[in-house]
Formats: sequence, C-alpha cells, structure tokens
Amino acid sequence: MQQIQYIKLNQLHESSMNPRKTFDQHGIDELAESIKQVGILQPIIARPNTQVKKKTIPIYEVICGSRRLSAAVAAGLTEVPAIVRDLTDEEAFDLMITENLQRKDVKPLEEAFAFKSLIDKGTYDIDSLGLRFGKSPSYIRHRLKLNDLIPEFRELLEAEIIGLSHALEISKLDTKYQEELFEEYFNERHNYWQCPSLRDLKRSIERAFTLKLSDAPFSVDDLTLDKKAGACTTCPKNTASNLLLFPDSPETGLCLDRSCFKHKSDIHFDRELKRIQDEEPDVILGIHAGVWGEEEKDVKALKSAGVPVVDITWSNGFQRLHEPELPEKPVREDYEDEEEYNDALYDYNSEVEEYKENLTEFNNTIASGKCRKVFMTTGNEKGKILLYEIRKEKQDLTDATGSEIAVKEQINELQEKDKRNAEIAFEKTYLDAKALLKENIYSNIADDLSIAEWQAVYVILLEFIGYVPLREEISPDKGYIENKLKIEIASKLDSRQVNQLFRAFLQNKLDTSTALFLQSEAKSLISIASEKYPEKVKEIELKHQGVYLKRKEGIEKKIAELKQ
Repeated sequence: MQQIQYIKLNQLHESSMNPRKTFDQHGIDELAESIKQVGILQPIIARPNTQVKKKTIPIYEVICGSRRLSAAVAAGLTEVPAIVRDLTDEEAFDLMITENLQRKDVKPLEEAFAFKSLIDKGTYDIDSLGLRFGKSPSYIRHRLKLNDLIPEFRELLEAEIIGLSHALEISKLDTKYQEELFEEYFNERHNYWQCPSLRDLKRSIERAFTLKLSDAPFSVDDLTLDKKAGACTTCPKNTASNLLLFPDSPETGLCLDRSCFKHKSDIHFDRELKRIQDEEPDVILGIHAGVWGEEEKDVKALKSAGVPVVDITWSNGFQRLHEPELPEKPVREDYEDEEEYNDALYDYNSEVEEYKENLTEFNNTIASGKCRKVFMTTGNEKGKILLYEIRKEKQDLTDATGSEIAVKEQINELQEKDKRNAEIAFEKTYLDAKALLKENIYSNIADDLSIAEWQAVYVILLEFIGYVPLREEISPDKGYIENKLKIEIASKLDSRQVNQLFRAFLQNKLDTSTALFLQSEAKSLISIASEKYPEKVKEIELKHQGVYLKRKEGIEKKIAELKQ
C-alpha cells in the first residue's frame, strides 16, 4: 500500500522531462480557489532527486501533479500531500505521459507530442501504443502527424480557429507547402476570417499543393519517359508505395518530386504533339485565352514553328465537357465529432444524386456528335486530350480539321489587329487635337460658333432627348441611339429638329423636384410656360395665389390676436 506523506513546497521542483510545457492560468486560479475550500484531493506523485542536495533536506522531483503544485503555491499552502516512488527516468517519463493522456481535457497537440515522445524513447510502436491507450492505429497515426504542423498552424489549432480535421489535412503537406498555404489563406486574416469547410480546404490543397498521379498527362506505367526514374507505380517518391507513412494516400498515389513530374510531363507533351500532328489531324491543338509569361513565349514558339494552335474559348464556340466525378464517401475517422460526420454524409448523398443526373447529361452530349477532341498545349492540363462541345452557332467547327480552324482563327486575329490599330490611331488623334484646342482655347473667343462647334453642341444635346417623338424620328432603328451614330445624326438635323432638340434639353435640365433650391431653373421654366401658354399659366397662378392669400389672411388674424 502506498503511503501518503506531506512534503513542504520548498522541497518540490517540477521535472524537466514534463511534456506539458504550458498551463492555462485561469484554470490554475480556479483550482487554487478549490484547494482553499476543500484542499488537494489527489496527491502529487514524486520521486527522490538524489542529484540535488540542499543541506540535509531531501528534494523531490514532481512526476505527476505540476498543475496541482502551481495551484497550491497560488493558494498559499506550505505543504502538499504526495506519494513518493523510486522510479527510473524511463518509468518516470512513461508515468508523466500516461497521466497527461488520461486527462479529460487533453488537447490534440499534447496527445501528438506525448505519442511521439513514447515512440522516440523506443518504448512503444504504433500498435502497442494503441493497445496501451485503447486507440486504433489510425487514431495514433493521425495524432502523430500533427507533430508535422508548422508553428503558425499549431497556434491556430490551439486557438480553435481551425478544427482538428482541418489540421490533419494541413499536416499532410510538406513544411514548404504549409508555409505557402498559411501565407496565402491564413496570415493576418485569422482574427476575422472564417475557416472554410473541410471539403473546400481539401480541394484548395489538392489544386495548389499536391500532384495527383491519377491526373498526370502521361501514363504512370511508362518506363520510357525517364529510364533512370522508372515507372511512377514503383517509385519510392509515390505515396502509394509507402502506405505506412502515407496511410491516406489515394490508390494511384501522389508524386513527391515535382521536378521529376514536370520532366516526364514535358517529354510526354513533345511526343504527343508530334504524334497528333502526324496521325490525328482532326484533333484540335488548343491554347487557353489570356496566356502570359513563359506560356506566352511557348505559344509564340509553337506558332513560329507552324503548329496550328487554336484559342479554346467560349467566343470561339468551345465549351468544356467534364466527365462527372463520383463523389468521395466521407470516412468517420476524418471527422472530429458525430455531428460533423453526419453533415458530411448528408452532403455526400446529395452529391451522388447530382452525379447521376450529370452523368446522364454527359452521355447524351457525347452521343449527339457535337464533341471534338482537344490536345491542350497550355495551362494546368497541358499534354492532356480533353473533350469540348461545339455550340450551335459554331457548328461549322464540327467538320473542320484542327489546321483549318487554326487558319480561320489566324485570319480573325489579323482582322482584329487591324481594327485595333485603327482604334489606336483614332485615340491618339483625339488626344493631340484636344491638347491643341486646350492650348488655344481663348485665341478666338469672340468669334461666332463654327458649324463643327454647333454640331458638337447637338451631339451633346442628343443625350437629353429622352422619349420625345424626335427620338423615333432621327434614330435609325427608332430606339436607342448608339454613341458612334450621334455625329452623323447631328450633321443631318434641320432647323425644326434643332429647335426640338434644344427644347428637350431645356425640359430635361429644368425638370426638378427641388424648386425652392433651384429657384432660377424653376422660374425659367415658368417663364417659358407663360410665354407659350399665357392664359393657362395665369389661371394656374391665380388658383394657387388664391389659396395662398386665404391662408395668409388666417395667419395674420391669429398673429393680431396674439399681440393683443
């Protein structure tokens, strides 16, 4: 039976081996208050420290109970109950770890560190750890992977800004890619930024940081792409070749050597480009719109070499046809709690129904004969043959060869270039003419307006004709007047139309809902109305003046009464 004895606080010190380095001060303060009320209910476990001697007083190293020791100091105790055991370093460390792992509030990162410490000591492996603590090997592996998190993501997990499931996904990335992910999506944003769903995070990571061999443009079984590297299926840098380190690897695996992946992709591209030109002239050689940088140089090189590449854009009649992907069923172990897993399962079932509908639509489009094969020469899918649907208004593309389409596109490009050159010449002429007028604006200020100046006035006034009959009369299509047509219309106006134009302008500018604020405009409108319709305006004025004078008489009467 173990003896409990009381040891003075100055005889106890914390162990340097304690894996728990940080404590919640608020929690310690709460424990201190409890100790003041009911004392320490669970004794501290300590061992004699023979290496530290303080005169004749024995010194003890705290193995379990560092938090209780801190709270006892805060509560003002001078001694605490303790059980003293003779323990080796290995036994002491094992006991510390075990005690930490058995706490109800143990945090994932603490578990991760504890499991790693026990494995590093050589005491356990993954299977024996699982047996010791009643956890599955998969659970142990996932916790161990958290040790690979960079400090920035450790802090976000500790602060519960990201969840455990998110942290597990991030921990699978190399340090370099974690740093990139943090800089792009999390840095300086976590104080107000909401964490994405687990599914969205997985997709972002997959797009930006992993090289799925199932998405490779080349065959992963091909031994000839790089004889030294060999086939991807047997490469040690394929995660599928080492499931002990990468238990969550997809079946085909992820490539961990980006340079090798690119090297094989480039060799495959050159081979396929030549083969298609020689053997499959009906396959279109496609480029994405808006290429720049190195890709722009590559496209220019292809065109210079006579390769008939085509812009695969919506405006050219191409619409990408994606084969629907069967959604991935969620795995319970990937989720922190049952509710989160059930939500993911609900989303999965909905996605399966959507997948079935999309698959039917995809197969119907293939059967319609409106699809063309396109070998991509740029973008993330460079080197792949994709399917594109030809839109109805571009049906002529369905029978043309890739070279014929490229010739048509080159003609269109040259015509567009000519059009743009004319636009540039016009813009520069305008700017120089504007500068000339601005420089000499006051030189002929007393002269009458010229024909061109009056025409410019009419062009400006055309903006204000609204829906008056004149609009239908002068507009080519009796509707909206295009800006480029205004100068032509202005040059053909007769005197009657000019008068109508000015009156429409005046009506527009004198029409105000704040007559008291814009009194001059309001009086000008009344003057025009009086000039055109004197009797009717007089009648209007007498009506409103009569109401005003009657009200004025009543107000003056009340004022007189108040003064008496």
